Amino acid sequence: MTRPPAGINTYGYIWSHPLKSCLEQLAPFGYREFEGVINPPHLDFEASTTERRALRAYMDGEGLSFTSLNLPSLDTNLASPFAHTRDYTITMFQQALVLAADIGAPLLVTVPGRVNPLLPCPRKMSRNFVQDTIGELIPFARNLGVGLAIENVPFAALPRSSDIRSFLDEMGNADVLCACYDVANAHFIHEAPKEGIDVLGGRIRLVHCSDTTRNAWRHDPVGKGDVPFGGLAAALQTQAYEGPILLEIIDQDALGSILHSHDALADHGLVAIRKPR
Repeated sequence: MTRPPAGINTYGYIWSHPLKSCLEQLAPFGYREFEGVINPPHLDFEASTTERRALRAYMDGEGLSFTSLNLPSLDTNLASPFAHTRDYTITMFQQALVLAADIGAPLLVTVPGRVNPLLPCPRKMSRNFVQDTIGELIPFARNLGVGLAIENVPFAALPRSSDIRSFLDEMGNADVLCACYDVANAHFIHEAPKEGIDVLGGRIRLVHCSDTTRNAWRHDPVGKGDVPFGGLAAALQTQAYEGPILLEIIDQDALGSILHSHDALADHGLVAIRKPR
């Protein structure tokens, strides 16, 4: 198995660095693939056409590329029981899709709504909301040439790999819809990541890696939690996965934690060994 290079999700930089500054810090360490996180002041919908073109030109000139963009779900909810909130969220996702198309990101990571942790919306109802909202986004995304990568998130309406797989099978539109599999999110909700990979199979287009325990949901440097990374490389190989492996590390020492996590994942055979700077 040829190990893929490690890609970087830029979540750890959303408050400290504009996206271009983040890329300028990481590129000298050999990183070439990035998942940009949409969060002002890091990356904003308000970026002008000139700014979007300049970012794309910079990346082209440096040999960098976006695997995807990621719109955090703190301010959006595709599964809200409020129609107004769902309409607002659709508009936000449409803006994110346009931004992705403009700066050359082929996928938008999509959290399939949020549910109340104290008294969740009935599963059938929340699933219907997600089917309606994502169904409305599909033709818009297809027209722009950007896919929607549905992510497994603990508080979402589709938290488990089996939920996402059945949703994707029911929705069809495989040219637009796929899965983003987050191994820390899976582990936190007591799903074995290897089993989740088997369930989603060939529908996975992105993999997020970080560490967590099952007591507190985290995206820590690899080694600080107890995610079972052993065997994940073999599980992905069994599914003929050839997509990006993205480090989604959230830590005060963003760069140091990324480099440490890269080395740890390389030890597990998931990514190529990091070359010294």
